[in-house]
Amino acid sequence: DASDATVSVDQADGIAAPAVLSLRINGKADAGTGGDVDTQLLLAHAPMLAKPGAKDAFVLGMGSGITAGALQAYPLEHIDVAENCEPVIRAAKLFEDWNYHVLDNPRVRVWHEDARTVLKLRPQLYDVIITEPSNPWTVGVGDVFSREFYELAARRLKPGGLVCQWFHTYEMQDDILALILRTFS
Repeated sequence: DASDATVSVDQADGIAAPAVLSLRINGKADAGTGGDVDTQLLLAHAPMLAKPGAKDAFVLGMGSGITAGALQAYPLEHIDVAENCEPVIRAAKLFEDWNYHVLDNPRVRVWHEDARTVLKLRPQLYDVIITEPSNPWTVGVGDVFSREFYELAARRLKPGGLVCQWFHTYEMQDDILALILRTFS
């Protein structure tokens, strides 16, 4: 538990398959080794394939650590991860078999801080910024879907750098989706 969240990891044993782990924040599943693992992996691989030769990456949100862990397959020099909820960082240890022990990699630096603060106060520039916050309607998340956040992220990109933004479209009204796309653009 933290002052702003209750974090849990659930395990569902499969009969013919390995157990499925789910990371929940305030009861809502935010990451896991089940159906959404492909999305977590794609969030690392898509921008890295679009930006070969990248040396520095930033990830907004630790979650299970699967996205940051997948980045370790590339010759990055630095992988910075910002996670403002300390129990999420602790929970990522339970996903070590899936995130390739990302918390133990010397190229990875985890900031127990809000991503906006890390980007604002550190002069580091990145080739790739991956942002995978929780759902836009989750309390406290709206700021990372804002014009100000995207402008801050753009200022932290090296020339030719890119931002990869994850969000889902289920349980979202079309006007909210359009707003997010306009703001990102």
